[in-house]
Amino acid sequence: MTRYFTVPYDSGYKGLRMGAGPFRLAQELGVDADEIEPASPFRREITTAFELYRALATRIRETNEFPVVLSGNCGSAIGAAAGLGTDRLAVLWFDAHGDYNTPDTTDSGFLDGMCLAVLTGRCFHNLAHTIPGFAPVAPSRTIQIGSRNYSPGEREALERDGVRMTPDFAGIDADRILVHVDLDVIDPQFGRANPYAVGGGLSPDDVLRVIEEAREHFTIAGLVLASYDPSCDEDGRIAAIGARIARSI
Repeated sequence: MTRYFTVPYDSGYKGLRMGAGPFRLAQELGVDADEIEPASPFRREITTAFELYRALATRIRETNEFPVVLSGNCGSAIGAAAGLGTDRLAVLWFDAHGDYNTPDTTDSGFLDGMCLAVLTGRCFHNLAHTIPGFAPVAPSRTIQIGSRNYSPGEREALERDGVRMTPDFAGIDADRILVHVDLDVIDPQFGRANPYAVGGGLSPDDVLRVIEEAREHFTIAGLVLASYDPSCDEDGRIAAIGARIARSI
């Protein structure tokens, strides 16, 4: 069985910018989804984000069903991984950006630009370990596809830590994989996912082909679709692509 979740927040704000994307994607898919809410009514980007990760991890663990997470920000993949359990879990990370900054290296201060670093144990160690079931996913079990827009030194850090940057799944010590798709991995010629989308991206067919290659090596354990701002997608092409990806899995 599949269970759909919406995490309709962007930088702590509900339903704004990319926080509106989960509702639009759920509408496109024609599904009822469980909405994840933070514990505190007082919104702060970092605090609220980790409250959402904790709530999502708990819900996924409780339902024990295949999770499809529709999220405003990419960091929901941290909660999804924790909910699934990271033992022998690999992560397939589609994104236009590296998402591998830390508070010491970021040039934007955007928490979502650090979420892959959190997931792999590079930063926010104390907060990450408040998430039920969280343990870092080793960079050697992480495959990043489609990234092309980096902060200074970010790509070098990814390569130095052993994150794979091509769809090479051979020899990874895992039997399950979490698929995370930041929809700005799609090249803008196919539709614009959010204000951060940049050229040189993948086609929808490229994304689906890599997912099928991953399926040959692992059991797909869950899906996160993130970073979709409907106001950038006037003709609905990205919403349709997101739904296509979800249905393929």
